[in-house]
Amino acid sequence: MIYLYDGTIEGLFTVIFNAYKVLEEVDSISKRVSQVNSNKERIKCPTEEDKALRVKKSIIKNFSYSFYESVLRVFAVPSEKKELAIARTLKKLYLHGFYYLESDDKDVKDFKNLLDRVSGEINSYKSLRFEEKKGLLFAKFQPQNDILFFVYRHFKNKLANKSFVIADFRRNKAVIYNGQEGKFFEFEMSEDMKSTDAFFDLWLSFYDEVAPDKRKFDREGMGDMQRSYWSHMANMPGARRREVK
Repeated sequence: MIYLYDGTIEGLFTVIFNAYKVLEEVDSISKRVSQVNSNKERIKCPTEEDKALRVKKSIIKNFSYSFYESVLRVFAVPSEKKELAIARTLKKLYLHGFYYLESDDKDVKDFKNLLDRVSGEINSYKSLRFEEKKGLLFAKFQPQNDILFFVYRHFKNKLANKSFVIADFRRNKAVIYNGQEGKFFEFEMSEDMKSTDAFFDLWLSFYDEVAPDKRKFDREGMGDMQRSYWSHMANMPGARRREVK
């Protein structure tokens, strides 16, 4: 039995809600139809926000917000094991109690291994190097895991009210923080962005457009912003199409 979902954490929580009683019989939870064995029964599971929210609240209530964060971290790993590891670990903790997390159960071990993997990378980028131009800090990186949100949150606290941009060049997405709130976007790579000065100018122009009330940048010497590069996105764990504080 294979469940197909949209690849979001809300979609996975919907699968967990709908398939809870039969999770032991589920062979895979996947967002890629092409990888699914056609001999298995396929069940398409559309995302239902109300069910996803119930699962989220249940995790926080029965375990802790910290453990909910661990679930989000595991979800950030590009592994085909992550969905089943999350789903089955959650069910086993509900059945046996939170201390079952210390067991040698295979699903629990998969969950913990993925958590260690992503947490280690998040910690390694807490010393990410920024460059400054015209009062705005820039950093770019290429993490193995989808950790932009976690790295952003770390520097939001560390850099206090400073404005910054962090770009994930592996996934072509970035966050712009204006000292008060963050906006997540996706972008398309271009030849212009391979030049450090052009990279800075492009981000300065874009920052000025998305946060005009926070500050104005000196446009002298800036290249024209190529708006076709950008489209709004909020692709962060646990959130959709919204600004984050």
